[in-house]
Amino acid sequence: MSEIDYEKLAEIAGVYAGWTFSCLAYYKFRRLKNFKEMGDSKGELQKDEAEDMQSEQEETFVPPPLEDPELNINHPYYDVARHGIIQLAGDDNSGRKVITFSCCRMPPSHQLNHTRLLEYLKYTLDQYVENDYTVVYFHYGLKSLNKPSLKWLQTAYKEFDRKYKKNLKALYVVHPTNFIKILWNIFKPLISHKFGKKITYLNYLSDLREHLKYDQLNIPQEVIRHDENLQRKQKGKLPPVVKVPPPRPPLPTQQFGVSLQYIKDKNKGELIPPVMKETVSYLKRKGLQVEGLFRRSASIQTIKDVQKLYNQGKSVNFDDYHDIHIPAVILKTFLRELPQPLLTFDCYDHILGITSVESSLRVTRCKQIIQGLPEHNYIVLKYLICFLHMVSQESIYNRMTASSLACVFGLNLIWPSKGTASLSALVPLNLFTELLIDFYTNIFNSRTVPGEILP
Repeated sequence: MSEIDYEKLAEIAGVYAGWTFSCLAYYKFRRLKNFKEMGDSKGELQKDEAEDMQSEQEETFVPPPLEDPELNINHPYYDVARHGIIQLAGDDNSGRKVITFSCCRMPPSHQLNHTRLLEYLKYTLDQYVENDYTVVYFHYGLKSLNKPSLKWLQTAYKEFDRKYKKNLKALYVVHPTNFIKILWNIFKPLISHKFGKKITYLNYLSDLREHLKYDQLNIPQEVIRHDENLQRKQKGKLPPVVKVPPPRPPLPTQQFGVSLQYIKDKNKGELIPPVMKETVSYLKRKGLQVEGLFRRSASIQTIKDVQKLYNQGKSVNFDDYHDIHIPAVILKTFLRELPQPLLTFDCYDHILGITSVESSLRVTRCKQIIQGLPEHNYIVLKYLICFLHMVSQESIYNRMTASSLACVFGLNLIWPSKGTASLSALVPLNLFTELLIDFYTNIFNSRTVPGEILP
């Protein structure tokens, strides 16, 4: 076997399913001649492997059931996607898209075409690699029955390049074994310091709450049960249920997390929320030609501070922050924290059906759906899409085409009333958003509402 660049391979493996790193490290470990490197860790490795073997002997491996009712049998990767191994899980606390990988969803290797899995992985990530994103890897459930082969790792090594990892901002490894942690330390000298800083080990699911919107995660029941077992072993019993205090009533000046109607009533009937008007106005003046506008994240603490200022009715001067991406993130955050999406829950199923409409009739269908929006939602949507159309017109400078903007804003404009949108729903949701931006004039020219304003 030819020599492998282990730094690149380890980085790829870490990003695109931590289990590939685990497998690579395992094979490398088996080939190590000098076991003194392991020191006292050897016993821990043997202990973990013994526990894994015992677990595999005791458990009957059952392929996971189909979970996604929106998945069409005509999906190009239906044979892989139906297992639910890879899922979209909303946004993290910085507004970055979150992708989860669940090892327990992987069926036995003879039932899963790993070449197709690799292609599906790329197909999924290609929708996000141009933007900052986060990966959550649920390690539980990786067994000898479903581990990929070394040959698969070599193929992954050849397939993935830098574009797939440069915008990965965080990789959370949930329920790591001692085996993984020790192997990581062994291979640490081979892995870039910059990439290593992106990896965070989380021993319990509750640790995810500090980093992500936990309720948006579609966590497999097998992982939840495993987490409960770990908690019992650690404390002898399940942790007490934490009582969450009832939410405080919103401030009169509240901007985030309240309805459009609330903001209108508290701002003398203004139809466009102040936070949207100010961020759009600022970005129109100073950000239209900024490359990657809306793709980048910003400091979590800074975003929280700006939100607090808005909620307290205080003025915000974005020049003070010297970062054009802050008002961009604030605008996305405002949309995402609305109690009901701007396009409303009622439109969700109609929008999902856009891909079944003949191509030449899709703009007309978009117009029909938009016409059914409540008046206030229509006015705010028209204001926003008008601005995004302006951004797309400067794509030669900012690289943000209508398609790129749709990938960013699709799930900020519409989401299901329960749970999060599945990966299979992304195509119609993003297509609908792209059509709104591309054909803004055509779609919005037939309805004018008294009092509406444009950027």
